[in-house]
Amino acid sequence: MEPWVAMALRNQPLLRQAKADLKTAQAAVRYHERAGWPTLTIQMEAQHGLGELLPGVEVNQMGASINLFFPIYQGGGISAATGQAQAAVSVSQNRLRHVRDDIRLQTETAFLNMQTSVAQMQASLQALAAARISLAGTRKGYQVGTRSFIDVLTVATQYAAAERSYEVALYNQIMARVELKAAVGVLKPRDVLAINALLTNRPHKGSIGAAQHFAKSQASRLERP
Repeated sequence: MEPWVAMALRNQPLLRQAKADLKTAQAAVRYHERAGWPTLTIQMEAQHGLGELLPGVEVNQMGASINLFFPIYQGGGISAATGQAQAAVSVSQNRLRHVRDDIRLQTETAFLNMQTSVAQMQASLQALAAARISLAGTRKGYQVGTRSFIDVLTVATQYAAAERSYEVALYNQIMARVELKAAVGVLKPRDVLAINALLTNRPHKGSIGAAQHFAKSQASRLERP
């Protein structure tokens, strides 16, 4: 489970967004704090004049000024803006913790559901195999006269129920795989294509051995995120 959780904490877009929001809020605090810093400005001037006052007299002037501004009183605007920005940082930090905890919980839940879905599908395959053998035996018994037609109908109904349980188990496993990747944040369009291929190429209901091999191959995927 832990490799999946670690991957979710690295790749989940919601977590990256929450981290970016926190950085933005922290930058806003620094911006408002700097509004109370002294401001130093340097201004330089140069002037050239020829014959402005006296003909033939050239005048060149240069000057510089340094201004230091102290925002001693601004009606509490700086401190109020800074306090508001700090409150936004606290909100962003709490949201980041909430998102991280929620991602961990969703990933762990999705992983456990995935494990459960594999176990359910394997159990449904075994039940389908047993129902198929029972149906074949009942039909043989009906042919030789040891079983009644009602017995055949009853066992056929049980076989149909086993097929339905297998289809439900397969659906649950597919959804569990999708939900796990979505929780981790790595669900991509190619996963949809893989699911379509899985449904297209999945073993036929009658091929119990192939279906069991299919279930084992899907269970092994849990070992590597």
